[in-house]
Amino acid sequence: SAIQEYSSENIIRNPSLSTNRASNTTTETIKAQGVGLETIKSSSKAATTPSPKSASSPPTMIGDVDLEMSFVPDVLDPILSAFEAIAPERNIAFEIEGLEDELPGVLVCPKALQEAVSNLLDNAFKYVTLPKSGSTAAENKFPRVRLRLIANEKPYAAGVTIVVEDNGPGIPHEDQTSIFKRGFRSDVTSSVSGTGIGLDISMGLLSRMGGILQVGGGSLDSLDGAVMRCILFRDPEL
Repeated sequence: SAIQEYSSENIIRNPSLSTNRASNTTTETIKAQGVGLETIKSSSKAATTPSPKSASSPPTMIGDVDLEMSFVPDVLDPILSAFEAIAPERNIAFEIEGLEDELPGVLVCPKALQEAVSNLLDNAFKYVTLPKSGSTAAENKFPRVRLRLIANEKPYAAGVTIVVEDNGPGIPHEDQTSIFKRGFRSDVTSSVSGTGIGLDISMGLLSRMGGILQVGGGSLDSLDGAVMRCILFRDPEL
């Protein structure tokens, strides 16, 4: 695993120390109906890659959430491997960008972050195959999902932003303030089975880590579908 010494003033992941994401995903994971926590539990030997720590920086307890300085690519490694295995079976082009960039460490609960991001990817994989509003097609014939890791941009403090986007029907503007309400289902996605609780869970987990979950904010090269952004911090306000 990628373990290195760091100081509280300069915490940067060295991509050359990163482990290679081997294809450890079990058959049970690949066949899972929904990804979520079951994917994490059934993938490889450990759910979490140990994150870098120093003896002078013990974990921070917030309620029952144990926060520790971590590198996002290492924390997400198990779930990214699982979704990479599932994507070909669903005929989805799954792209991952930013794993090799030098990104700052962030203070998170690794398991909570895994669950939050897994929910976002699970939604993207479920709804990306739907046609766009007004389309006469029965489905999206070329579904794409992309996860990008980028360093936080101003006005946000130092940290990492995880962008999950797809080229599906997107999220109607009138629904963007409602999608985080527990049990809410948009008319656009109502044809696909679901409970409507994934985003509520993800927002709750991220909030407890001092993070932010946003809808929208796509860049010029976005995939023209739904865009979700998880903003994490090296020194979150808790």
